[in-house]
Order: sequence, then structure tokens, then C-alpha cells
Amino acid sequence: MKLNTSISFLKLFFIILFTPTMFIACSDKNKQIEPIAPIIHSDYTTDGLSISLNISVTPAEHAIKRVNIYWGAKGVVNYIILKDFESIHRTNSYLQAGEYDIAILTVDELNNTFSDTVTVQVDFNETSLAGIRENMYKTNDDELLILTINLHTYQETQQNEKFRLVADAIAKLDIDFVLFQECAQNKNMPIVDGIIRQDNMALLITKDITDRYQVDYNFVWDWAHYGWTIWEEGVAILSKHTLLENESRYVSLGTSTSNIESRKIIYGAYQLPNGNRINLFSVHTHWRLSETDQEQNQQIANIIQMADEKTALAPAAFLLVGGDFNANATSEFPWNEAYTNMMQNGNFTDSFLEANPDANSNPNGYNTVKGDFPGRIDYIFVRQHADYEIVDAQILFKPDVIGQVSDHYGVLTKIRLVQ
Repeated sequence: MKLNTSISFLKLFFIILFTPTMFIACSDKNKQIEPIAPIIHSDYTTDGLSISLNISVTPAEHAIKRVNIYWGAKGVVNYIILKDFESIHRTNSYLQAGEYDIAILTVDELNNTFSDTVTVQVDFNETSLAGIRENMYKTNDDELLILTINLHTYQETQQNEKFRLVADAIAKLDIDFVLFQECAQNKNMPIVDGIIRQDNMALLITKDITDRYQVDYNFVWDWAHYGWTIWEEGVAILSKHTLLENESRYVSLGTSTSNIESRKIIYGAYQLPNGNRINLFSVHTHWRLSETDQEQNQQIANIIQMADEKTALAPAAFLLVGGDFNANATSEFPWNEAYTNMMQNGNFTDSFLEANPDANSNPNGYNTVKGDFPGRIDYIFVRQHADYEIVDAQILFKPDVIGQVSDHYGVLTKIRLVQ
């Protein structure tokens, strides 16, 4: 019995010693086989802060059932569920310039995951002034540039790029005064100074000018109603000149912040380097609702009254009123009444019409707003003054001039001291 037992153990030993492959083969059955990774191909183009990404995946063993794109910005993910595809094209717009790592994750039909990373650099496009007429540039210290533009209350895509475009235009053209409408801030953002919140559009634009051009602009701002229930929507005046005094005032019948007809205008008085004084008003009147509606006319009457008051206090000051009047000069009566009321009795001169005499006979060529009802509704009205003359005026923020920043195109006016 013992001998047989020993022989049995020896046989088992030699079997183990000389047949290792059998046991290795058996153990390989339990070994995890790594899947062969697919090949992820990607290329991209950038346009300012926007990127267009093309992806194709060559599966090695199993079909790809899902592709996720993580754009490298917090919270921005594209989940793409598909099975049979040759390529994927997706776009993304970043809020700020910088370097971003885009992670591309693929999942095959067996739930194996594979990833690749693409590093991209995005930056603001360079702002070109090629579309600005030569006559619009200042040639001496006796010339002033005044801009009015409706900023569209944070309803724009690629908003930061458009802020940059506005800031560049102001700084590169050396604009003296800027009148903003629909210049908004989010009611939930923290207050940084007085009534100014962290995301106030005028604050962000002036800060950008200071940071990049080392030119300090001051601004005054106030709001009258909520836009889209969340935005404190207001008007502002920006300037690099010394602010002497300012005031905001309701010109509407109603004053409820929940009523879109509630409107304020803002006034600023400034001292020019030559010692002269200039009074400016930034205006955004409500549109006319019907042929008999008088709210817009009343707002115009209150604007003129406030301008008269300021003129009485400083008769020698140059005065202008600019903004979005929501009244097309070329519309039929009474839809153009707000415009004609500003012009009646020689109260004001339409500076754009003065510089472009065919503006009211060629309405399609001079629209300042797009949309279902395009027209010329943005104006800089100048109170006639013996010491100043209108030199030129141009619609500024159009795609073929400097680029679009809003549903309004804005108006730039150049005036000259002639004394």
C-alpha cells in the first residue's frame, strides 16, 4: 500500500513538472483579456471663443454605442448616443479666453470605455476698424465722438465676445461718451457698489477698457423695470471726462418695476478738457401700442421737459439726447410721432440725418435694428448750439462695419467745437 501510494505521488509530480502548459492554459481561462482600444480621430477650428470639433472613431473590436465630449469648462458636456456613424461635428462657445482640455470618451457595445484628450487654445478675435469711415476718426482735440447702443439685456449668444467688441470700439476710436440702453444686471448677483451688481454690463465693459487699455471711464446707471423677470434693465452713460452731476428720473406714467412700460432716463453733466460743459441724456422709450396710445408721447414730453430744465440751469452747455426711441422716422403717422415730437419747434436736430441727408428717404439702407420690424429707431438728437457742428454719423455695430453685438446696430456721431 505504501509503495503504491509513493508511486502515485511520483506520477503526479512528474505530470505536474512536465506538463505546465496544461495548467497555464487552464489558468488563462480565468485571466481578463484587455479589449483592443478603438482609434479616436479629432480635429478642430476656432473662431474667437467658439470651437468646431470633428470626431471620428474607428472601432477595433466592438461597435461604439456612445460618445461623450467634456469641453473642459465646468458643467459643459455633450452626451451623444448613437450606434452607426462615420463622424461627429459639435460646437461649443467658451465664456473666457484660455486653454481647455477637451476629453472625448467612447463606450462600446460591451460597455468598455476609452478616452482621448485634445488641448485647445481660444482667444477673442481681434477687433477690426476697417469698416469705419475715415471721416469718423477724431483728428484734433476739438472733436468729440458720441455712441448710442442698445445692449439687449443679456439675450445675446457669445455675450463676453460682444462685450469685448464694444470695449474695443470705445477704446480704439477714443469715444468720449457712450449711451447704453437695455444695460442690465442680474437681480441675484451681489452688490459691489451702491446699486451696481457684479455683472452690470456697464461695469464689465468699463473694467475691460481699463484693464487692457489703461484708460479710465466712469459711468452712471439706473434701472426702471425687470426684463424677463430676472434682469434689472436700465440705461447708462459712460465717459472718460469729468462727471459734474447726474440724475435719473421716471418719464413714464407707471413706476412699477414689474411693468415693462416703466421707463427712466439718466442724465449726466460733464466738463470737457477745454472747460466747456456738455449735458447728455440716455433714453429708452416704450414702443407705441396702438394708434391712440399716448404713453410714448408722454415719455417724449417728459424727456424734453427735463432737457429744458437742465438747459435753464446751464444755458451755455452743449446738450444732446440719445438712445432707443422705439419710433421709426420713416413710419406713417402716428407711429413716427415720437420722432416728430423730438424734432418739432426746432427742439433738436437728428444728427444722423444731418450727416446723411437721404436717411429718411432710404429707410432700408439705414436700419438701426433688425427683427420683424426693422427700422431706424436709434438716434442722437442734438440741441442746436452755436459753438458746435455735426461732422458725420455712422451706424456702427453692423456685420460689415465692426461686427454685431446686439439686435440693435448703434449710432456713432462726430461733433466739432467751432468756436
